Amino acid sequence: MEERRKDLISTQQRKIVNAVVAVLNESHPSFYYLSTIEIAAEIKKYIHEPGKLGHDDLQLVKDLKRHDIQMLLSLHSV
Repeated sequence: MEERRKDLISTQQRKIVNAVVAVLNESHPSFYYLSTIEIAAEIKKYIHEPGKLGHDDLQLVKDLKRHDIQMLLSLHSV
């Protein structure tokens, strides 16, 4: 049961991170060419900007570290 809950949280976090990537990609033409660590840093900065995410989404991703974000970016849905 606990494993399924963690998977659900991870899936939700990945969706939020991917949505942030889409927003950042639109506003930064060279975003696609950044390294994963730079992308993770930009995502983390965006997450913590007031008003960028809804309360529930923010609660899911606010404690992610850059390495966590990198891991979420590297996961591919089947």
